Amino acid sequence: MVNNDYLVDTSYMDDSGSYCDFLPIKGEDHLGFKSFKLKARADETYRIQEKLAKFNLAPQIITEVCKIPYSYDPDLLKYWTPEQTVTSWGYVTEKATMLDIDEKPYVKLQNLVDKIRDKTGMRFWDCHWSNVGYIRDRLVCIDTGKESFTPYCNAWGYEDAGPKCPYCSKYQCYCSVALTA
Repeated sequence: MVNNDYLVDTSYMDDSGSYCDFLPIKGEDHLGFKSFKLKARADETYRIQEKLAKFNLAPQIITEVCKIPYSYDPDLLKYWTPEQTVTSWGYVTEKATMLDIDEKPYVKLQNLVDKIRDKTGMRFWDCHWSNVGYIRDRLVCIDTGKESFTPYCNAWGYEDAGPKCPYCSKYQCYCSVALTA
């Protein structure tokens, strides 16, 4: 199904992950389209993000899994097949603001990991800076692929998911005890 309510803004597209591309939506700076090579992967990621978004732990989803058209110069379209003018399978979702390069909110990130575990029973193992962002000053998970919730993607190498604190091992500050209390 092609959703013609949105168009991919082709003037810039540079945000890609391992399994999906996050494409900008023309005229909607606060939205993007998560595009996957396979419909099954889009469906799977959609279900995880939907579960997290219910608790405001991920961006809200705007559409069902679908395809959307690219915004191209109409004169160019006559040279392309219909398949080349629409995305692969994905969905429109809110766009999170990425962390500032100097911001390292270890405690906030650990709190997000803990909330995900407490609210959904899932463990957010791949919880590094590129997989989280802010929506209205709330830290959320933006990588909702199943690989982010499997132990082999343990971003920090601890027994439990999350960064704990960068000072714990060096200074024995024990803040991770306070985070779980």
